[in-house]
Amino acid sequence: MTNNPIDDDRLLRELATGDETGEDARAGSRLKARIYTALVRRQSESGPIESLSATRNAGSALCVFEELVRIAPVGSRAKSAFLCNVCHARVLAESMENPPVWWPHCPYVGFKKP
Repeated sequence: MTNNPIDDDRLLRELATGDETGEDARAGSRLKARIYTALVRRQSESGPIESLSATRNAGSALCVFEELVRIAPVGSRAKSAFLCNVCHARVLAESMENPPVWWPHCPYVGFKKP
């Protein structure tokens, strides 16, 4: 990726949508999962990502594991971690086109083909 955010946006949009003339040209769910993981990891390089409580308060839903960490008696560092790093859903989504992941609000479930 480039250092220019505009170029990054254009590149990611092209990767995700592919050639709009045909369904087969769309990026696969594995590629989308890998892009998502790379973006969140890149974002976390500049500092901690938003806490789970702040994410939920902003109206975003949390996956079951994020919700468990959000209510657990753990420190703020754990509540601002990219929990997908240790989740098997990420590994499955990055390895399979149609991973057997189905729980609500998992970002990787949204990448599966309908």
